[in-house]
Amino acid sequence: MKKKRIIIAVIASAMSLSFASCGSEKSSSSSSSESTVESSVTEESETIEGTSDAPEETTEMSETATENLLGETADINNYIESTEIDPPLWKVTDPESGNTMYLLGTIHILPSDVSDYPSDLMDIYNSCDSIAVEYDVTALEKDVNAQMEYLNGMIYSDGSTVKDHISEDTYNKAKDYFDSIGAYSEMLDQYTAGYWINQLSSAMILRLENISLTGTDAYFISKAQEDSKEVISIEELSMQTDALNAYSDDYADYTISEMVDDIDDINDFAESYSELYDLWSKGSGEILIDMDMDLENLPDDLLDDHEAYVKVVLDDRNQYMADKASEFIKKGKNCLFMVGAAHYSGDNGVDNLLEKMGYTVEKVA
Repeated sequence: MKKKRIIIAVIASAMSLSFASCGSEKSSSSSSSESTVESSVTEESETIEGTSDAPEETTEMSETATENLLGETADINNYIESTEIDPPLWKVTDPESGNTMYLLGTIHILPSDVSDYPSDLMDIYNSCDSIAVEYDVTALEKDVNAQMEYLNGMIYSDGSTVKDHISEDTYNKAKDYFDSIGAYSEMLDQYTAGYWINQLSSAMILRLENISLTGTDAYFISKAQEDSKEVISIEELSMQTDALNAYSDDYADYTISEMVDDIDDINDFAESYSELYDLWSKGSGEILIDMDMDLENLPDDLLDDHEAYVKVVLDDRNQYMADKASEFIKKGKNCLFMVGAAHYSGDNGVDNLLEKMGYTVEKVA
């Protein structure tokens, strides 16, 4: 269950890999990696120390060195059912004006050898003047101010450190793991517990062979830039960092401890990711429901913390996204609207919220 919660976090926030995935088209099985947790932490620590320059190029490491640092790997091709993809897609119509817009459910990381996107989706993209994504992650590559805003959102602003927010046992457990992969420095303590969770997630993802860090949104951002189409960020960057930091201290402590305990169970992690990918690739519009996120193993005293986490990561953001989609439709904006597939699940999914607003919503794929 906890691995499924981690996987859901990966598809719920476009920033789930932050600098590690920004602008990268490499697979984690490539001969040189620009995406190691070590490189990410080093770069960002230098920024916190006061440099106003953009992060330096990440240190390239051989495949063998990466495996030695991060541990055993798993080939995702041994777990997924098919490389054919047909993502979830909806058509939304305003009955008053007749304006329409398409909604696409995205996934932020993909197996490397998936098929091309289906022709009906590409026809919709080609007919649009713009795309709208959760957040244009390429801004982090180009904009030092955006980099600094992201970093400031991932450190404690009250002078505390992560040691003030999680237990000593959990801190030492996680620190020992980061030490073991060469990713720990004292500057890491300034980062939030949510950032530590993000780094642990990145370490797991980077141990999946034949995974591309260029997911659906990154693909369409790159294509839109090549085609001179407008790229719109639906959310402010602060909403992405708020999602990464949505854990209460107790919930973060539990999550970090459980993640480190299970960090070497890469096969179970690969199975959880492949389950999500297979649902998405077949066009499921109810990924959270289909994955049956059983909470029976979560301590009773953390159930309220989990509900509060879901409210920030999904419910509140879903409403904001639906409001933005409504705004674009009413303006007649010729736009392909795309957010993480988890944002379409359940009664509070973006598609259902739009239907409640009076729009006609039709599942087309």
